[in-house]
Amino acid sequence: MARGTFLLTYGVIFVSALIVSRDGQAEDNSAKVREARTACLAGDYTLGVRLLSELFVSSKDPGFIYNQARCFEQNRRYEDAIGRFHEYLRAGKKLSAEEKADAEKHIADCKELLASEKPQAVPPPLASQPETEKATAAEKPLTTVHQTNPVAGSPGLRTSGIATTSAGGAVLVAGIVFNLKSNSLAQDLKKTDGYTSGKESDRKTYATLAWLSYGVGAACVATGAILYLLGSRSDGEGTVALLPSFAPGQAGAVLKGAF
Repeated sequence: MARGTFLLTYGVIFVSALIVSRDGQAEDNSAKVREARTACLAGDYTLGVRLLSELFVSSKDPGFIYNQARCFEQNRRYEDAIGRFHEYLRAGKKLSAEEKADAEKHIADCKELLASEKPQAVPPPLASQPETEKATAAEKPLTTVHQTNPVAGSPGLRTSGIATTSAGGAVLVAGIVFNLKSNSLAQDLKKTDGYTSGKESDRKTYATLAWLSYGVGAACVATGAILYLLGSRSDGEGTVALLPSFAPGQAGAVLKGAF
């Protein structure tokens, strides 16, 4: 009788201890679940996933793997989340069709979000023109279009022509003056006692200046006339330069420019 009472008392104590142990473990797991959930929502997915791993190791419940995947998904770690969802489907051998469909839906969503975050591929450069097209293009005749502008007068050339002619006229007048002075000195030299070496030198100088003035003046007048005529027919303004030209025994002017 005493032995039976002892065994009954021992059994009650063992069962009571077992119940207390399970209750303590349940409370510990509940605290870890809350801590893991808080960490995931706060962005500390490393801590959250670690706590969920400890819970899975101690309970072998695949639901904690699912929660790991959700923690990664909430923190935009889509590649890690996809891997955890696949592990959940592998470890959960007794999952219902609804639970499997839910995991597959999360996998599809993560893949879509992952693709949207990747930079768009830069399109390759356009391929060079094929040789056949190049040959065809080379065989096509080239059409040259010549645009003819209407002929219009150029006020610039006409103005240059008038100015050059006026300058030539002034030079011709100077030549006449030099010639008159040369002739006057020649008359003085013919008088009795009128010859001096100084007068003879001045006469030659005036004669030379007169011929130079005639040459340059005539060239300017001719050039001015040409410019005026070209300005009446040309449609573009020209650039003209009148350069004097001297040579032994002669003088003139050279017209240089583009019309």
